[in-house]
Amino acid sequence: MAKPQGAGSIWNPNSWHWEEKNYTTIAKQIIEQKIKSIKVESGGIILTNQEIKSISGDAHINIRKGKQVLVYDFDIEVEWRGQNENDEVEGTYKIKDFNSLDNDIELIHINSKSKTQISDKCKDLIKRDMNRKLKESFQTLIQEIGQFESDPEKLKKDQEARRYAEEQVKLAKEQNGELKERIFQEQKLKEIKMKQEHTQVAQ
Repeated sequence: MAKPQGAGSIWNPNSWHWEEKNYTTIAKQIIEQKIKSIKVESGGIILTNQEIKSISGDAHINIRKGKQVLVYDFDIEVEWRGQNENDEVEGTYKIKDFNSLDNDIELIHINSKSKTQISDKCKDLIKRDMNRKLKESFQTLIQEIGQFESDPEKLKKDQEARRYAEEQVKLAKEQNGELKERIFQEQKLKEIKMKQEHTQVAQ
């Protein structure tokens, strides 16, 4: 399967040279949306991810020879909420070492803020069902982040910007050449004039 096309910076002709672009902000936004969209329902309990308490790490897209490779590594803490008809409970869990090299997801420190009738059941659901749904959701993460870099409209604008930059460089070279030629001609005229003046003095 071919790697998605990437658009390097203007200084990087045809995206050929190695270049690293920071995609941390976009990656965090997508990860947060995915986590908060997941809901687990089992045995009358509804379990949801309420907020991202913290997310640390970074994501970069490396571009070389017009191709892109996404690399990311994050630690995430999530606030969850579980409820049924008679009870509710809140807590947190962490996703440790979530990275692009290891497709596995490790949920640790699964805690509840209080002890209720459903707190232990909710923690079991997080270990089993929430973990599974997170893995399923994150399977497309690389492609979704990569789409921002290989978006056709972005690539089109990049090509237009490159053409404009090339035209400006060409124009600058032409203007520089014209300037050099003008200076050369002016200097030549000065030399001719000096020779004429020298000849007149000698006569």
